[in-house]
Amino acid sequence: MTSSAPPMPRIAARPRRRHRRMLLPTVALAPFVLFCLAMAAFPFAHVVQMAFSEVTLTAAGFEFRWTGFENLVAVFADPLAAQAVINTVVFTILSVVGSLICGIIVAILVDRAIALLPLARNVIIWPAIITPVVVSVIWLLILSPTAGGLNKVLETIGLPAQNWLNSGAGAMASLVVVDVWHWSPIVFLFVYAALKALDTEVLEAARVDGASEGAIVFRIVLPLVMPAIAAVSLIRMVMGIKVFDEMYVLTAGGPLGATTLVSQRIQLWFFKDLNFGEAAAFGLLIIVAVVLVLTVALVLRGARR
Repeated sequence: MTSSAPPMPRIAARPRRRHRRMLLPTVALAPFVLFCLAMAAFPFAHVVQMAFSEVTLTAAGFEFRWTGFENLVAVFADPLAAQAVINTVVFTILSVVGSLICGIIVAILVDRAIALLPLARNVIIWPAIITPVVVSVIWLLILSPTAGGLNKVLETIGLPAQNWLNSGAGAMASLVVVDVWHWSPIVFLFVYAALKALDTEVLEAARVDGASEGAIVFRIVLPLVMPAIAAVSLIRMVMGIKVFDEMYVLTAGGPLGATTLVSQRIQLWFFKDLNFGEAAAFGLLIIVAVVLVLTVALVLRGARR
């Protein structure tokens, strides 16, 4: 009686097949990644060159004269740039927190809804489909001090009309409300998808053990969907930093610079003042700051895992 050894080539072939399966997506994605890097490399290099040069616009194009860190020093010394950074930080924090709260609450409610579920899912994502300029025009009509729908409602119930966009705090609050309304559906989609991926047996076991719905949400559901919340938080943060359309249409940075964000400060430097070097330097600083914040956030997220 003889015993036959297992076929070694077949066992050795398994890692080879796994390697081929991993290699195919890498090869397929490589051209796309290289194309994106190539498309980003030239504009970024141009911004870096402008940031460290005095740039003059001539009939032949841009002329560069190396000035070192002069543009960066000028940006740090500019009070309008500092105010734009503060406004952007305030706007981003408020809009991200507001959209997270609204998106998470709506996702949990829709997840537990039975009637009109397909209609609710479709209606909720409509704001995110509309272009920012159209959203801004709609809200401009709503917030208009003379013919705005919101003031009409206030007057109907006996309250005085408000000039929502002509005071610093009111204009910033209006921008935040518009941004939260526009982009909360993005948070909803992320969280709702994560909720649908949860193991329902875990939730049913908690209910059998006598846990209240509030305890289930805060102690089980939210911790389980936290990766989705963290991912959409980073996306919303980037969206808040680069927002331009809504601010430009609603307030144009006013009143008195109370809603001027970094995007408009760069636009004014570049297109109005033709101060290309300082505009590029400010943009470069914002890019570096965003990359640092995202890197720290991703490192902390990886450490928690």
